Formats: sequence, C-alpha cells, structure tokens
Amino acid sequence: MKTYSLELRHAPSKRKLNALDNNRLEPLKQRFEGDPAAIAWAQGELLDFARRRGGKNFQYVEASVLELLPFGQLIDDKDYRRLGRWVCNADGINWREAAGAEA
Repeated sequence: MKTYSLELRHAPSKRKLNALDNNRLEPLKQRFEGDPAAIAWAQGELLDFARRRGGKNFQYVEASVLELLPFGQLIDDKDYRRLGRWVCNADGINWREAAGAEA
C-alpha cells in the first residue's frame, strides 16, 4: 500500500490562486494500492468540495495528488512524487498530469 496526499486550493481564477490568502485546506491523506485509485479518490474529493462551496473565491478549485514516499526514499531530493492535479473551473473538470510523472 502507498500513502497519498491531496491538497485542495481554491480561488476566483487560476491567475489569483497564489495571491489569495487562506485558500489551502489541510491536506488529506489516504492509502491505496496504486495511482489509479488515488487519482479517482482525488476526483471524488474535489467534486464533493466544489459542490459544497460557492461564491467568487470558489470559481477555480484545484486538487493536487502526491504520493508520499517511504522514510529515507527521495526522488530529486523530495520525499514525495507529484502525480498531477484535478482542476474544476467554468470549463468543467480536467486531469492535468505532472510533468515527468511516472506510475
């Protein structure tokens, strides 16, 4: 089993995502057999979060999925592996794979 982390952020638009204070929720953590289950979990959490929120600060919602690596294991000096992120905006929901992501 692998451990995954999900980081949810929201903003009026992608451009304002990094400028908005207090737009990051506490990360969620869950264990799964592999990446496909973690990606599906992240999609469900994003959709649930987006359904319960409204207003101008929730027009762009992003859910980043990371695999947390075992103690002592590093990839490019990081203790996690970024899979990608789900993005929910006026265009719908889309999966954006991380550059260099490998399953």
